Parts: sequence; C-alpha cells; structure tokens
Amino acid sequence: MEELVSETTGTWLTQEAYDRLQAEYDHLTGEGRAAIAKEIDERRQEGDLKENGGYHAAREEQAKQEARIQQLRHLLQTATVGEANASDEIASGTVVVAEVMGREMRFLVGSREVAGGTD
Repeated sequence: MEELVSETTGTWLTQEAYDRLQAEYDHLTGEGRAAIAKEIDERRQEGDLKENGGYHAAREEQAKQEARIQQLRHLLQTATVGEANASDEIASGTVVVAEVMGREMRFLVGSREVAGGTD
C-alpha cells in the first residue's frame, strides 16, 4: 500500500471503526477483487461483449469496488484513531446532547464511517 502523508488531520475514528474499515479494505483488495475478476471472465466467455449485459454490469461493479478501495485507502492512511473526547469541548469523538424541535437528541460528532454498525 502506497504511503501518503497528510498535512491536515484526517477523519476521527474509534479503534473499532478503524478495524472494521481495515477488514473491509482487506476483503475488497483480496477476495473481492478475485471474485469480480472471475465474474468478468465468466461473462466475457458468454460471447459478444457489445450486447452482454452481465459483462457490463460486472465491469460497473468492478469500478464501484475500486472506487471504494481508493476511498478506504485514503481514509485509513489519514485517520486519527482514538477514544471519545471527555472534555466540554465539542470536537470529533464528542457525544453531544441537543434539543431539536422539542426533543432531546444525542449526536456523535465525527465521520459517517464511524457510525458503521452503531445505533
């Protein structure tokens, strides 16, 4: 993996979120790439590529997967990994309680990548 150095602070992630994203990256760059390559090869063998919808769909899926790999690579290389902020200052990793339209709501300030499998 190519090393990138960021001049700015990257996305804040918990260790759990970082590990989950790293596992997704590892899957996509390993098994995921192999599976889509096999799918493309199988569709290519079906014949005329101009009218082969399965082939074109597999190529489109490959493009989406490669875009996600690039997004994950950048995110993981520039991420700041840590625990939730315990001070009164609002920053990434802070849970904020706010009243919105008369209802009390809780928000975690951070990236949507942090939310992964959380409520």
